[in-house]
Amino acid sequence: MTTKRGSLSIAGAGKATGGIYERVTISGAGRVDGDIEADSVEISGAGKIVGKVKTNRVELAGACKIVGAVTAQRFDAAGAWKVGGDVQSEQFKAAGAGSVEGNVQAQEFSNAGAMKIAKNLRAQRAKFGGVLKAGGDVEASEFRGSGAFRIEGLLAADQLELELSERSWAREIGGAKIEVRKRESFWGWLARWWGRQIVLSADVIEADEIYLEATRAKTVRGKRVTLGPECRIERVEYSESVQIDPKSVVKEQVRL
Repeated sequence: MTTKRGSLSIAGAGKATGGIYERVTISGAGRVDGDIEADSVEISGAGKIVGKVKTNRVELAGACKIVGAVTAQRFDAAGAWKVGGDVQSEQFKAAGAGSVEGNVQAQEFSNAGAMKIAKNLRAQRAKFGGVLKAGGDVEASEFRGSGAFRIEGLLAADQLELELSERSWAREIGGAKIEVRKRESFWGWLARWWGRQIVLSADVIEADEIYLEATRAKTVRGKRVTLGPECRIERVEYSESVQIDPKSVVKEQVRL
């Protein structure tokens, strides 16, 4: 049986080795080499852990970094933080300009600011405000977002609600109910002033019930499809009903 070493606290440019602790606190340019297991881990400033972290609660603030994977009940981060591996947490809450160089898996996912996930995001409930980028798929039972996103793979959610204020993109979007609306804001007005369109682009959008605004897609497929203003769709496939705003264009309509 491994014995805990008590608490570890580093301030300034101090260094320590990994291990099992009650509590780990790193501030300034403090550094820990090796894996950490603790009840709580707090890193601020330019603090760094070169190893994996397993804890009940991790808090990151500033330009701090964890090189390895993180497993926690609660993950809270703010500033220009970075995790070099996967993050698995019951509750994931982030702000600022953060990045995860692996997958993120959580029950509750919340992000405000700019966040980049190198691989996949999987959550029960997910919401973001700002900019979200994912190099793989994003999957959730409920997904709500406001701002802009770029998802290289599939965006899938039973309930999906998006408010666009910048150009957004996903390879494919699927779910039971999809709602995409264009949000008017100062930043949206500024983007248009500079010639940048507020638009969602996707190859395929598919759901039972669909409402879209400011969307470009090759194929939109659903039972009940409603296209609001500013949509440009190559092909709409529907089984029950379709409604198209006069300010939108559809090249082909097919009833299944």
